[in-house]
Amino acid sequence: MMKMKTTHILMAAAVLLTACSKKLDYSYDNRVNQQPLTASTMRLVNLAGATELQINGQKLTSFTAPDFEGGYGPDQTRGTRWFPENGRLGTTYTIPAALLKNGRADSIMFSSLSQKVGAPPARPFSAVEDVNKPADYYFVRFRPNQAGFIDSLFRIPRDISPAVDAGSCKVRLLNLSSTPDGHSVPGLYRNGPMSVTLADGTAIPGLSNVAPGAYSAYVELPYGTYQFKVLNSEGKEVPASGSYNTTNPVTGTLMDLQGTPGIGGNKDTWLTFAPIKTYQPGGIYTIVVAGSMETKIPTGNPNGETTNTESNIFRIIADVPEPVNISYARIQGVNAAAGKTISWQVDGQPMGAALPYTKQTTYSRYTTGTHIVKALGDGGQVLAESSLPLQPGDNLTLWYYHRKDGTPAISVSANNMSGKYFGGTATEDGSYGIFKDAWPFWIRFMNFCPDMEEVTFTADNGLPFPGLNTLPNTNSAAQHIALGAPMTDNPYVMMYVNFPSRIFSYASHPGVLPGDWIRSITPLTSRNFIARPELYKTPELPQSEPGVYTVALVGSTAANATEKARMIIVKHNN
Repeated sequence: MMKMKTTHILMAAAVLLTACSKKLDYSYDNRVNQQPLTASTMRLVNLAGATELQINGQKLTSFTAPDFEGGYGPDQTRGTRWFPENGRLGTTYTIPAALLKNGRADSIMFSSLSQKVGAPPARPFSAVEDVNKPADYYFVRFRPNQAGFIDSLFRIPRDISPAVDAGSCKVRLLNLSSTPDGHSVPGLYRNGPMSVTLADGTAIPGLSNVAPGAYSAYVELPYGTYQFKVLNSEGKEVPASGSYNTTNPVTGTLMDLQGTPGIGGNKDTWLTFAPIKTYQPGGIYTIVVAGSMETKIPTGNPNGETTNTESNIFRIIADVPEPVNISYARIQGVNAAAGKTISWQVDGQPMGAALPYTKQTTYSRYTTGTHIVKALGDGGQVLAESSLPLQPGDNLTLWYYHRKDGTPAISVSANNMSGKYFGGTATEDGSYGIFKDAWPFWIRFMNFCPDMEEVTFTADNGLPFPGLNTLPNTNSAAQHIALGAPMTDNPYVMMYVNFPSRIFSYASHPGVLPGDWIRSITPLTSRNFIARPELYKTPELPQSEPGVYTVALVGSTAANATEKARMIIVKHNN
């Protein structure tokens, strides 16, 4: 009897073990690419709208046709081994080593199945690998003269060695701009020699006057947030890829969506899209100008219809996978104390030269960790100091000011240079509520007027600032601003493109909004946000410039004050 029970127990255990083993046999691999591929040193850069690719007669993409409007829905997406995500060629593609034969990739062909935006006529070419000299093969719409497209493929060497200074990045300009043909829209074309400048048009040595079909050497720049602009020899801006706005075919500049009379019911902003981007330490970038069919112009139909046409645009290509910044932060200092000239010091070392009232230092770079910052007076005496912890990627502004009782203090504001913001709707972890603005018109407001315990900033007639309807209410970032205290929750008023508003100051109180208009403070106009008006080769000036800004109230409202209260503008991107 005992033996029988033992047998039953053993059989039950065997059943349990069998069931467990069956569960362990089941596995699911959720990686997009389940067959990792060794990369060669050759990369394809597709700027001509191709969606399909074959090498050595082998189709690497899915060759699935788009819908009748030229787009791809879920039914038109089918992954392949080489393009597992959607089965289509994107902007860049590194040729896998498995496709090479004796270091060669033969019969490489680009093509497009779209009738709306077709790539240039396909022709086969070969690529030969030199492991010591990485190279890109740029496939572009290239027309050197009005005779038509010729060689649409360019082999361009690519640098993969980071800058000598670990806290810097490397940037170059590649000019593959086309000449307009007899069917092109003349107002759209910026062609000929090209130059890269900062946002205010300041030239960058080494990136000027690059002829069509040529490229510059890489130049090293401190890592940071830049709005690089590309100008032709006439000083006219070349638009960047990625703008959602309609382009005026006469001026080549963008039109807004205010519905005022004009072409297609829109009016010209006199602005040209150029993204604001953080270029990471160790990053290597190519700014390339090439022809594209993504430019939208109005058809003249009153309902705002547009059509795509060809023009030269620029793109920013990362020549190595963009590194993650784990080591550096950036700091600038501002003197917001009336009647004082100060100097900033970090860990006993000067940060810039002596600062008169309302002036700011350029940015300095520091490693992460805790640093001691001091504001020094004319004689080198310590006026105020603070312990400052730095995290990777921080962009901080130090403000020296006086409290209500006249004692000196330092206020620290963190600047959001990523362009990312929370849109107000989210899933459980908030991941789908994050949006990115590559062309921000963002303003933070601060109060350093010791006579005002709090200030509210408004548009004309005390009204809220105009913003995008799709954004959360950001006007709270301009209301009840306490002395020396930066807003930390939704800290920016996010204006719409080319905002025309003026900025007024009101003495507000808890529960009172906006408060009493401070008539002695001259309002700012939106055009105060244009750094160099002479940069614009347009019939009119824009109403404002994109950027990440702080507007600070400084000075005194006292009748006998030497430095009267006024608003100053600090721009945080170059």
